[in-house]
Order: sequence, then C-alpha cells, then structure tokens
Amino acid sequence: MKIVYWGSSAFGIRCLETLKEIGEIVAVVTSPDKPKGRHLKITPGPVKIWAQKENIVVLQPEKLKNNTELSSLLLSMKPDFFIVLSYGKIIPENYLKIPAIASLNIHPSLLPKYRGPAPMEWVLINGEKETGVTVILMNKDIDAGKIICKNILKIEQHDDIFTLREKLSVLATETIKEAIKKVLSGYQGEEQQGDVSYAPKLKKSDGLIKWENSAVSIHNRIRGLADWPGAFTFLNLQNRKILLKIKKSSIEKEEGNYGKPGTFVDLNKKILVACGTGILKIEQIQQEGKKPQTAIEYLNGHINLLKQGYLG
Repeated sequence: MKIVYWGSSAFGIRCLETLKEIGEIVAVVTSPDKPKGRHLKITPGPVKIWAQKENIVVLQPEKLKNNTELSSLLLSMKPDFFIVLSYGKIIPENYLKIPAIASLNIHPSLLPKYRGPAPMEWVLINGEKETGVTVILMNKDIDAGKIICKNILKIEQHDDIFTLREKLSVLATETIKEAIKKVLSGYQGEEQQGDVSYAPKLKKSDGLIKWENSAVSIHNRIRGLADWPGAFTFLNLQNRKILLKIKKSSIEKEEGNYGKPGTFVDLNKKILVACGTGILKIEQIQQEGKKPQTAIEYLNGHINLLKQGYLG
C-alpha cells in the first residue's frame, strides 16, 4: 500500500509513524521552508524533518494549481492513498483523482461541525464539551466529503490547546487506521449530516480579551489561544499601557457582578479580575518582553503597578 502524505504541522507526526507501520510512505508533500526566529533563519518544518530522518522523498511546491511537474511526479509514484492532515493549502480536485484507491482527509473535529483551519482552538473558545476526529473522502469542497469514520473525544475542564492537541493526535492515529480498513473493504462513506459550523483561520486580534464578557467566556478564550496568538490585554495606567499575555486562568466565580469589568477584585496573593459576569483568576501572566510568571511571582514585583491600573 503506497501512501503520499500531505501535511505541514507537528500534529501529524504520530499519524506519519502509524502510516509508516501499515504501508509505504513514498513521499510527503509539505510547505516550503520558512524564516523563523529573531534572525529569520530559513528553517524546515516538522514534517520535512521527520521525512528526511526516514529517508522519504520530500516535495515542497510553492503552488499546486497548474503545476504539471508535481502532478506528473505524483502520478509516477502510483500511490494508493493520499492522506491529508493540516497541509495548509487547498488541494485542487485534479490531484485528488491521482491515488488508485482514495484521497482521505483527517480533520480534528466532529464534521460537519468546525470545518476550516482552526477547529481545535475554536471548540475550546466556544466552550464545547466534546470534539473528535473525522476522516472523510476528499472532494472539491473544503472539509465537506463523505465521512468514512468519526471518533469522539470528551473535552475536560482542564484542557487547553496543548493538551487537547496531544489527545487528538493520538485519536487521529486510531481513526486513520480504522478508515483505511473500511475503505479497503469497499466502504464508500456517508454524506455529512447535521448543522454546519466553521473554524476560521486565527488572527492576532482574536487574542484580545474583552472584559465585559463573562469569566467563563474569557477563560475559554485563554484556553483555546494559549499557543498562538495568545490571549492578551493591556494594563492601563495614568500615562501608559503595558501589554500583558494571560497564559493560564481559572474561574473564581461564574455568576454575579463584582465591579467594572477589567478592575481588580483582589490582589492579595492572587490576581482576581471582574468580568461582565463573574470573576476570572489569572494563574500565569507574561509582560511584553519578559518571561511568563505565575500570578504570585508577578505580584511580588508589580503589586503597586497593578493597584494603580485596570485591564482593558
């Protein structure tokens, strides 16, 4: 069984390991190397690094549309499957017809819910209680193909994007093995049913905390955006503003009004902030240009500063 894997995210490394065990990965298609870090050094992505260690052919096309060289090369490899996971670009329909058996997409949500590029973040932001992994037969429409299989994962209260991503990467390996078996047995999938929702690409501005929202809503945003772009706010002082990233939080009070949103309710060995509804407890904070600190660590050096300002 020959497989071409399309993906650019470290989220897919576990799936690559599994696919290597059950078939032959003849190539990976991944995003071009990008500049990273302070010195903008051109750096390969995690999928390329993995493939090179495994001596697997790496393809990094700048464009897919009208790229006859790439499509001809893929045809010559005679793949049985394309397996796609977090590739980052829309794959034109003509490519999807290249594999002898099927082009399968692994999507980390319970389709048709949360179609799009950022489902893991948005399920957390929206306070969902469950998510999962769906494998679909790919077609010209994004995340809209027939479902081969779907597995559910409960979202725990303590989960953030890091823990949820880890759990879903494990579930993805189980789901793709199950999907390949079903396709090889002749199963052709079922049309997606139910309400469609979307998980749009994240923007930096999505991280801005609006303190007039509920403590629950703000906490969920912090959980979902803990990796990128990070939830952030400003400490407003009389003559300046200081950018603060809120790395971790918990809900002190779900209900009730405790003053103007963004004002501090308690700064005695903890940082409690009034929200539109309820109180948010800040657990970890990072001032612009500095390392993350626990709330107590930050209080030790900035208590007087906090007493003079408010968040917003």
